[in-house]
This record gives sequence, structure tokens and C-alpha cells, in this order.
Amino acid sequence: MAAPAARRIVGAEVPIPGSDKLRWIDLTVPSSPSPAPASPSDPFVCVPPRAASGCHIILSGDSQYYLCWRIYEEHQNVLEVIELCASKEFPSSGLRLVFQEALCPFAFLCEREGRRRGELVYLLYVLTVSGVALLCHLRSPFSYVSGSILHQDDIVEFNLQTHAQSAKVTAVTAKPGCLVIGRQDGSICSYSLGKLAPDSPAFLNELRDDAGIGRLWTLMSRTKAVGPVQDIVATVVNERDLLFVLHSDGNLRIWDNHKKLLNYNVCSNDVDGHPSRLWVGESDDDEETISLAVLHQNTVVQDCDHVAVYGFNFSAGERFLFSSEPSISTIPLLEGKLVDMKIGTDKLWILKEFGSMFYETLQYDFDTEKIFSYVLQEDAISEQLFQSSDNSLDDLVWTADSMFSSFKEQAFNFISSMFLRRLLQPGVNNCSALRETLYEHKKFLSDSEIQSLTANGLQKEILSIIEQEGSSQTASATVYHWKKFSARYLHNWCLNNRPYGLLLDTNNEVFGLIRKGSFSLFRCLESVEMLIYGSSDELRSLDGLGMDFLLDDISDFELLDEVLRCMGHIHHLLGRSSTAIYYESLISSVISSDEIASQIIKMLETGFSPQSSSSLITLLGMDTYVERRQAAHKSQRKFSVEMLLSFHKLQSRSTSWSAVFDVIEKFMKCLNTNITVQEHESKRVCNVNSMLMVQATSQVARTMFECAFDLFLFLSYLVGVGGQVSLLQSDVARIKLKLFPMIQDILGQWIVLHFVGITPTSPSTIRDFSYQLSSLQLGKADELPLHRKLGCSDFTLACLLDFPKSPGGDVLSPCFPSPAEIINLVRMFSSSIMSGSNVEYVQTFLGSTLNLSAVLVRNGQYEAAQSLLGILETYLNHEEVSQAGQDADIACSAYLHLYGFCLLMLAYDEANLILRESKVHDAIRCFFRAASGHEAPKALQKLSLETGFQVSGECRSISLWRLHYYEWAMQIFEQHSMSEGACQFALAALEQVDIIVDVYNGNEAEGLPETATMIKGRLWANVFKYSLDLKHFRDAYCAIDSNPDDDSKYVCLRRFIIVLCELGETKVLCNGEIPFTDLVEKVEQELFWKAERSDLSSRPNLYKVLYSFEAYRNNWRKAAAYMYRYFVRLNREGNAGGSHQLSHTLQERLHALSAAINALQLVDPSFAWLDSVCEADDQISPSKRPRNLLMENSAFGTDSELSRLQFCVDVEILEKEYTLTEAQYMLSTVKSTYKFSESQSVEALMDVLINENLYDLAFTIVLKFWKESGMKRELEHVFSSIAQQCCPNRAGKSGRNLTDSQQLLLLPSSEDDAWDINTKSIAVAHQLQGSCNWETLELYLEKYKDLHPRLPVIVAETLLYTDPEIELPLWLVQMFKTNKSGNKTISWGMSGKEADPAALFRLYINYGRHAEATNLLVEYLESFASSRPVDVLHRKKMSAAWFPYTAIERLWCRLEEMQSAGHNVDQCDRLKKLLHGAQMSHLQQVVVDSEDVLSSVGGGGGQGMESQSS
Repeated sequence: MAAPAARRIVGAEVPIPGSDKLRWIDLTVPSSPSPAPASPSDPFVCVPPRAASGCHIILSGDSQYYLCWRIYEEHQNVLEVIELCASKEFPSSGLRLVFQEALCPFAFLCEREGRRRGELVYLLYVLTVSGVALLCHLRSPFSYVSGSILHQDDIVEFNLQTHAQSAKVTAVTAKPGCLVIGRQDGSICSYSLGKLAPDSPAFLNELRDDAGIGRLWTLMSRTKAVGPVQDIVATVVNERDLLFVLHSDGNLRIWDNHKKLLNYNVCSNDVDGHPSRLWVGESDDDEETISLAVLHQNTVVQDCDHVAVYGFNFSAGERFLFSSEPSISTIPLLEGKLVDMKIGTDKLWILKEFGSMFYETLQYDFDTEKIFSYVLQEDAISEQLFQSSDNSLDDLVWTADSMFSSFKEQAFNFISSMFLRRLLQPGVNNCSALRETLYEHKKFLSDSEIQSLTANGLQKEILSIIEQEGSSQTASATVYHWKKFSARYLHNWCLNNRPYGLLLDTNNEVFGLIRKGSFSLFRCLESVEMLIYGSSDELRSLDGLGMDFLLDDISDFELLDEVLRCMGHIHHLLGRSSTAIYYESLISSVISSDEIASQIIKMLETGFSPQSSSSLITLLGMDTYVERRQAAHKSQRKFSVEMLLSFHKLQSRSTSWSAVFDVIEKFMKCLNTNITVQEHESKRVCNVNSMLMVQATSQVARTMFECAFDLFLFLSYLVGVGGQVSLLQSDVARIKLKLFPMIQDILGQWIVLHFVGITPTSPSTIRDFSYQLSSLQLGKADELPLHRKLGCSDFTLACLLDFPKSPGGDVLSPCFPSPAEIINLVRMFSSSIMSGSNVEYVQTFLGSTLNLSAVLVRNGQYEAAQSLLGILETYLNHEEVSQAGQDADIACSAYLHLYGFCLLMLAYDEANLILRESKVHDAIRCFFRAASGHEAPKALQKLSLETGFQVSGECRSISLWRLHYYEWAMQIFEQHSMSEGACQFALAALEQVDIIVDVYNGNEAEGLPETATMIKGRLWANVFKYSLDLKHFRDAYCAIDSNPDDDSKYVCLRRFIIVLCELGETKVLCNGEIPFTDLVEKVEQELFWKAERSDLSSRPNLYKVLYSFEAYRNNWRKAAAYMYRYFVRLNREGNAGGSHQLSHTLQERLHALSAAINALQLVDPSFAWLDSVCEADDQISPSKRPRNLLMENSAFGTDSELSRLQFCVDVEILEKEYTLTEAQYMLSTVKSTYKFSESQSVEALMDVLINENLYDLAFTIVLKFWKESGMKRELEHVFSSIAQQCCPNRAGKSGRNLTDSQQLLLLPSSEDDAWDINTKSIAVAHQLQGSCNWETLELYLEKYKDLHPRLPVIVAETLLYTDPEIELPLWLVQMFKTNKSGNKTISWGMSGKEADPAALFRLYINYGRHAEATNLLVEYLESFASSRPVDVLHRKKMSAAWFPYTAIERLWCRLEEMQSAGHNVDQCDRLKKLLHGAQMSHLQQVVVDSEDVLSSVGGGGGQGMESQSS
């Protein structure tokens, strides 16, 4: 028994992207009820339940299909079937068959014979645990409807328990047309299921040793019966169907139909353990050999299972014979249990499980008897998510604060971007695992919802979880929470992707793995990967490493070995976190990669030095913090010592450091992508093979990048400790000037390859119809599926590239590639990417990266192209590269052009306004910098397909080329609604036109497509348009004024006015911000033309704009004319609406009239008039007949006034119109039922106003329209009406509270565009004091009695007439008793003006108010008699007092008449007595006064005369 060699890693698992996103078609398989259902404790089929899987290869013409199936351990009644084709896309759906009971862990799939052409029908053989064998006919492609039931005609069913032989089934297998079972009694039965009818004699074929006479002989000899069948394998050897049967007693038997070819006992060898499973490899018909493998399970000692490999020779003659002494090789499994095994002609592949969720894939070579290992996805994902050890991620937690000490604000976004990029890359991203992880964090999303999310959508969902953890405080906290999330995700990934079995295609040497949730293949390692994963002893064994032509002798091997050991020390100290951070700094450009590199090198030299221990103590705990700190210090000291020892070894083994650097240079040639110009045919495809190649390329690229970065850190550390290891200045110069640029170039190549391999494409954004039309890719049917896949998380950027085709490998092959072919395809693909260039004269990393960016731009992947160009920018910024001359200049121009275009496209889709503006500014800057290069025309001539910039013909000068470039940039910014950039490039193009004209001394240049004037006119018109879009109105006007083309200028001016009106920015025209100079008249004409042709309801109101326009220039007469024109149009057109619109129209009329009045009042009185409306009509519409618009629309006015309005309109007429309009408006606000009509008179309007209690307006109309007697007449009419409303019998028409806010009036400003006028905001010019009709009457009477003194008489008479029983109010009576100054006139009798006490006395008499009349007379008589001493002399003068004696006489007669008629006899008698007594007293007083006067004249005349004169 040979001992296995050390397990060297020779390959890695490559997952097939998209295999976790299958949409399952659930199909129920009906079956008859079993007569003897299987008992869970004692099933009829005794095959132990387990997760099972398999792959069957179907050849169909030029295509080859891989039918993969799997049975879940937790769902034994469910069988999943997936049909794979290497030359087609990964299927979007699979078939999930749901059976009525649990299945035996077995299935066999094959193609049905005799099918029609173009039809694929598969046969599926399964066996239930109750012994029911099923044969299902499945259509391909799977066109079933999910949730349906498989048709009964497609099912063949046979119950094994119904047969006479009812021993339990212990093993099962199948071959086309036949199901083979092994029973507990050792018998083997073959059933022609689906081929023959069950009642056919040939349906059952039983294989036994005791058939016929042999059976009788066995019974007589009593030989030992064969043991239960343990396993059965059906295979074809030299075109003969054979059965290999393993029994539990160790007997291995080979059958050919009814004939036993071999009986060999595998327990006869020195192999411990019980034989349990059997595998048969492909036969070598030429060598006539075949290999078998038997698993021996040790039932005594745990983890001591063995696999015995038997090599049998056979003779394929007439008698098919097998050798009875095979070759034997034993492979100890050491630990773990075997999950699956596949055997080939010279190799054996083993899948083992260690405990829970730990697996290992081994390869055993029959010739060398060595065991090799493969890297599984579990290990790769652990490394990707920093979960491979307990220290690597903790190192990142430990070092995060110190590494990001200068970038605390960017730390959270940077770290999150790093984790998200790794988490969501193909091969790591798994829908089921992600869904379960999100579910654990209270994010409830279904598989379909997760699959429908784009990469950005998934990032947002995950990032929200980390933000909720509060991890944005410190960098270490951010890393800590990401660690927890990644750990849970890795756990769920392992649960959902457990390996079920191996996949093997021996004809094509294809080796893969079937997992619970995905599929994958294995690849060989690249030579550098073998160095990294291998040991130092293997370095000297150069077989297969491809380095024998690079290293000269053994000393070079030793030096390289020591260099690799130093790189290992660095990698062990820093883990993978430093490489990940440096990688992210190159991609995201959030933090400078040079800053990150310096921080990492600083940590190598000085060790970890956390800036703040508090956050680490909070996260890790004090004990763990102290332990980590001590371990970090110890590791740093160990690292320093080991590095110094290695440096001394390098010095001792080499003559100088130059020899070491020579070896490093040779090693870097292996790290390079070997850029060579490939002549292979290439084609863009998207199939399983291409996706595999992309995934494998990203794996190799990541390993290469990490190795190159470790080498960079090694050289940087060497420079830092150069003084301690005798490093010369020339050596330092060589490192910095030669080795560092080479490493930067290698890092750039591999990071680009890795980036395009893992970065998902972005979905195409739908911009406009032209973009959608171009995206249809008419005539390119092959590219349509690719555009549909944009945005899928597993469709990466590399899938958009062309894939090479050569004899060494072809992605269009119908077969899966072998491990060696995969790595060959990776080399070809990497070389083809890095050798392509569209930039002339640039065939380096610069050119290939630019070409790759151009391809991404062509496919709309602007964000990815921006990241690639960011990497290129880092490369260009290095001092060594910046001195590269013409190539660098060409590359720089192309880079800036593409980078600006990407920024422009990204800005168009950016929702954040601040970021959008920033990207636009950066894009403008990039385009200007791209055009400034002297090699720009050469650099951009091959990028027309990507960006659309193309110059037809040859430009004679750089200025002419820049003119075309700036015009293109202007157009591209305009297409994406970015007027700021378009404006800048239009101005830049104008500058180039001036330069070109200056060069030709003012003559027209030959290269210009148009005249300079035409170009300038067009460009200035564009500048105007862009400035207008930006609302830079002053700049827009300046562009109009600068335009040399008059036609274009006036078109722009008209557009300027139209846009200002649409935007409501007409104040720009009126506030003097723009000096219109010689365009004032043109602006006025355009405004007036637009005003006349605009609807009156349009906003802004252009008549008001014209008013403001003229008012600013003190043209008050024109301003008044425009507002009056507005009033005329309102009269003519504004009455079409309802009452609500009518109210607004009337208010607008008021505003127009008030503005016109105010403007005319500022004009010299001799010019304060307006042209007649008819003349204005002639100017407005010359083709129409002149009309007197004012006459037609004036509802009220005299004939003489209307005749004047035909010629001119002055302030007085405007004021009258204002008054009438105000009256109409107030009536509309109180919802009056009054209907306006041209036939109505002012008097009728007055009546309506009085009825609506609008007295102020009524009085205003009276004062405006009547003078002198007419005015008095109308005042009497108004007051009469008011007085009538005060009478009690008119209480139903009680007065309205005139101080109500509804009576307020406020004219709107020119800025008021709202139609919904709140009448409560209207102000009254004269607020009325009082809350009732009496108070109203008193107020107005006090106000207007001076204009017409007889008004109190009219009021009193109206009151007495209206209500004979009314008692006149005291204030009204006092108006009769007092003079103008407010003094009573009682002492001088009842004489006065029109409203005197005598008039009141007469009114009393006229209306039968005899008591009031008597009392009034008695009051005045007594007052006359009781004059003050100072008034006695005056009383005694001649005619000093007067009383209405005639009226008194009438009163006396009235009293007598009433008394005679018998009415109020007593009252009349009392009044007569009172009146008689008062008169007698008055007459006596008059007699006395007369005598006094006579006596004074006779006796003291001189004194009397003197007194009188005084």
C-alpha cells in the first residue's frame, strides 16, 4: 500500500455565474397508490437516503447537452433537472419534479431512441422507497407550465413488490431501456421498463449463480450463498453492456447479459473496512484495461476509510475474459467521509466532507500515486470576505483607524464599497444566501425580488443594514459590522451551496462540481499561482511552471525562493486586507492610492499603531484588545527579524543586489500578461463557456494582482531599510526608476482584467426615442441578447468583449473546457484584452486600457469606464510615465476625451443636483483639456464610434480642428440638456473662429464650411439659447446684441420675449437690468404685438408689462395708453365668462383705469390726453374698420361726452369710467341680480347701488356726473331712499352693515395673476361709522348737508311721509335747531336757512304732528322770553326775532278743525290752551320790549343810540 504524497494544490473551482438564479418549473408526477407503502423504519428499498446528484451527457448533432440532476437530502421526493449546453447561455429555468413519495438517491437520464428530427425527449428512470419504478418522458427544452401535472401518457410505472421475487432492493442502476436492481438475497434483476410490456416474458431478466442445473447443484452442495448486493454499475466496455456488481461480502462480479465474466473478492486484499460503494471508470479499449474503485468503510476506527483502485485487464475476443489478478492501489482518506468519487483512465477524483460544511476535492494520479488538492469556492469566498482565518479580518479591524486616520469622513463609504464589491461579484453573490442573510437582519425579500434587483439595488439594501448598526462612527466599527454581516452571509452561502457530487466528462477531460445551489468546473493553476500555493521544494521542480527559460541556474532559483519567502512574510503579517484596500483605492478614487500605499508601508516598518484604543476596546473588549496588541507587537518583531535574516541570505547568495533585482525582473515577466498582438479570430458571444472564462480570468487576475502588490511592498520595504542591508543609491534608483514602473504596469494590467471580470454591467437607461431606436441594434441579431442582459449581476463587463478563437481553446465549443483548456482560454483572453488598441501609436498598457474603456463607452457602461479611466489617471500621474513623450500625450488626450464623455453621460442620469453639477463641471474641464493637447486630433480620430465626434476630411490647422471639436461638445451637451457646458463650448468655438479669421487676415478661411458671419450668427444664437435656458437673461441679451446676423438677432429677440413671458420673468424687461439701447423700439413692438394677440387671461399680462416698461423710461403717456388699451379690450372681450370671471374682469378694468389715470397725472396737463381708440385700432389692425371702442363699451354717459371720446380721452373721462366700473365691480361682489346693459342709465345704476346699500359709490357717481341743481336733485333722491329704509314699516329691507369687509376695495398689483379674488381683502376709501341705518343716515347727512342745506328737510319729510307715526331722531331734530357752527338758534326765533326750526315746524303741521309742532313752538317762544341779560338788548332790536305766524295760525285752525270734528278733543283743547298761553306771553313780552325801545328812544335816545352803535 503506497503512502500518498503531500497534497499540492493544482487547481481551483470556477463557478458558473447565474446558476443560483434558476427559475424552477414545478411539475408534479402522479403515481398509483402503492399496495404496500414503505415504512420509514423498514423501507422496501434499503439504499440509505442521502443528497445525490449526477450528470449525463447527451450528444445531439453538433451540440452536447449536460443533463444534471440532484435530490435534496431534506426533500427526498423532489428531483431537479437542469439542461446545460456549453455553447449556449445558462438556462433561465430548470425542471423540478415533485413525486408522491420519497425517492431512492438515484436517477438516470438518457435520450429516447427513435425521436423525430429536431425533437429532444429525455428518459428519466427513478425508484421510490416503496419499490415503484418510474420512467418519465421529458420534453426538451422544458416547456412545461409551473404547477402543472405530468401527463399520464408520459409516465411508465412498475411496482417491484408485485413480482414473485420480493426480497428488498439494496442497489439500483439503469441504462437506456433497462432498470437494474440488486436485492438483499444477492440476486440482480433487469427490467426492460418502457421497452417491453410488463407481461412480456422478456420484460424481466434475472441474474443468478443457481440458474438451471447449477441451482440444483447449489442446493445439494449447500455452498455459501452470495451476500446482498451493495452497489451496481452499468457501463459499456468495448461496445458491450456489462454490469459490475459489488456484494456486501466483498464479491465483485461482472455480468454480460446472463453470463458471469468475473468473480473477484475485494476483501481478500489487505484493505481494512467493509466494501460499500463501487465506481467504474472508462475502459481503454486499445490497452484493454479498465479501472474500478471500491470504498472500504472502517467500522471500527473512525476516519480510517480507504479507497482501493483495481486495474483489470480484459480480452475482447469471442470470450470476453477479465484477468483475475488486478493491479491494486490504496488511497487512505485519513479523515472525513467520502461524498462522491469519479474515476477516469489515469486519475481519480474524490469529494470529501469534514464535519459540517467543510469539504475537500482531491485528485489521485494512478501513474505517480500522488494526491493533489483543488481550491473550493468555500475557501475562495472566505478569503474574499476576510473570513479565512481569525486574524486577517481582525488585522483590518485593528488597522482600520490608523490606516484611515486622515480620511475619517471617507472611511465608511470606502470600506463599504470594498465589501460590497467583493460580496456582489459573480461566484460570491448567491441569491438564496443573500436573501436569508437579509432576512436575519429584518429585510424580507423573496428570491424573485432579489433576482430582479440590479447591483445598485442590492447595494442599497445591504448598506442600509450596516448603517442601521451605527457603524459610521469609526473605521474600525465599520469593519467590525461588515465582518459580522459577511460571517453570516458565508454561513448561509455554505448551507445553500453544499457539494452534492462530482461532474466528469472523461471524453473531454472535464471535471466539475454539482452543488445544492450552483454548478462549477475546475481549472488548472497558472504558473505563478503554483508558486504561490506551492512549497519551496517545488520551486526547483519546474515541470509545468513555465519558468525554465527565465531562470539560468540553481542560484537564481534560490534567490527567487528567498524573495517569495519575504513576500510570504509580508502577506502573513498584513493578510489580504492591505491588498484589498489598495485595490479599492485604485478603483473608487475616494482615497488616493499613494496615500494608502504609504500607510501600508508605514505599518510594515513601524507596526500597528491604533489612533484610538477606546473604539477597539468597545468592539473587542479589554482582554481581547490587550491580547491583540501584544500579538501585534510580537508579530511585528518576528516579521522584522525574519525579513532581516532573509535579506542577509539574499546578500550571501548573490554577488550584489543587482543580481537579486535581475531575478525579480525575470519573475515579473511571469507576472505580466504577456501582451502580444493576437491574430486569432474573435467574436462576441455569451454562453456558459464564455462566462466560465471570464470567471476564471478574474480569479487569475486577483491572484496575480495580490502577488504583484506583495512584490511592490517587498521592494518598498527594502528601500526603507536599505541602510541596514547595504543597499546602494544606484540600487535604490533602479528600484524607483525601473522596477516600480514595471510593477505599476503589471498592477494596472491585472486590476483592469479583474475589474472587468467581476463588475456587473449597468442597465441601459432610456433617454429619448432616438436612443431607444439606436439601442435596438437593427441588423445585429447576435447582439440583441447581450443588450437584454445588461444590468444582470452575473453579466459582467468582460462579457461585452470579443472572445478569441484558436486551436488551443474556443468558447464556442459545444463541450465544457478541460482544466487545462480553461487556463489556456484565460491566457488568450487576457492577452487579447491587453493587446487591443484603437489609439494610434499607443500599444502599451495605456492603449489597451483606453481601448477597453472605449468598448465600455460604446456599450453604455459609463460608470465602469470612468473607474477604468481613473486607474489610467493614476498611472499617468506617475512621474516616470509623464515623461514618456508623444505616446503619453496621445493617451492623455484620449483619456480626457473619454473621461469627459463618461462624466457627461453619468451627469445626465444623476438625481443629486450637487453631484450632477460637479460632474458637468468636471466633464467641461476634461473636454477643454483634451482639446488643448497638440496630439489631440491624432488621439481622437479612432474614437468616433464611441462618442460620435468625427471630422470629415483633414483639418488644415489645430484651430479649425478645435472649432469642430468645440461644436461637437456644444451639441453633445445640448442633447443632454446641459446648457452651461454647451454655452461654454459655443463661446470657445467663437474664439476659434476669430483666431482662424485673424490667421487669414480677415479673409474667409478655406477650411470653414460656411462664412465666418454665418458661423458666428449660428454660434451666437446658440449662446443666446443656452443662456436663456440657464436663466442668465443679461448674457442672453448680450448674445443677441453681439449677433452679426440681423435676421438671427431679431428671431432671438422675439424668442427672448416669448421665453421671459413663459417663465414669468418679464420684470427683467422693466427693471433696467438690461440696457436695450437701440433695440428699445423693437422690444416694445414685439411686446405690443404679442399683447394684442394674446388672451387676456394669459399670464403675465403683457399690457402691464408694457406699462412697467414705459414707466421705467418715464414715458407716462405711452404707459397710460397701453393700460387704457387693456381696459378697452377688457370691455370688449372680458364679459364672456361667468359671474366669478366677471368679478375678476371688473377688477382688472379698475386696475387698468387707475394705472392710466395715475400715469396721465404725471404728464404735462397740455399733453394729458390719449389718442382716440379708433386711431389705436388703425395701428393695431389696419385691415379692420375703425370703431369707437369706448362708445361701444361705455354703458353710461351723455351724448356730448361720447362725442368727445371719439377724438381723445382725458383724465376726467377716465375718472368717470373708473367710477362706473367701480360701481359695477362692487355690485358683482355683493352678488347683485342687476344685469348690465348698454341701455341702462346712471339713474338706474344709482337705484341699484342704493338698494344694495352701496351709498358711497352712489354719492361718488352723483358728484362725478352732476353739477349744481342736478347734483342737489340727485342728492335729495339718494337721501330720500336712505331715509325710507329707516322707517319701521320697511324693516324687511333693513340696512346692511357697511363696515363689512365685503365692502372693501383694493386694486390688485400688476403682479397679481390669481383669478380667485378674496373679496374680504377689499378696502374701502371711506369707512362708515355706525352699524345701523340710522347711523348711516346721520353720517351721510352730516357729510353732505353743506353741499345741499335742504337735505335735512328732505330726510325729515321723507320719514314723516313714509311713516306718519315715526318719531324723528333727536340728531335730525337738532340739525334743524342748530346753525352751521353748531349753536342753537332758539334765542332769535325760528328763522334760519333752508333747514331751520320753522321748516321743521311746518313739516310737523303738514303731517299732523300737532303736539310736536306745539311743543316746538312753545320751546322757541319760551327760549325767546328767557334770553340771557347780554342778549336782552339784542332781542329788543327791531326784527331781532321771527316766528312763522302764518304757520302758527294754520296750526290753530287745524286744532279747531279737529276739535270740531270730535277728534282728540281733550288733546286739542290742551294744545290750544298751551299755544294760546305761550302766544299771549310772547305778545306781552313783545309789547314790553317795544315800550322799552320807545322809552329808550324818547327819554335816552342819545344813550340808546350810543348803546346801539356799540
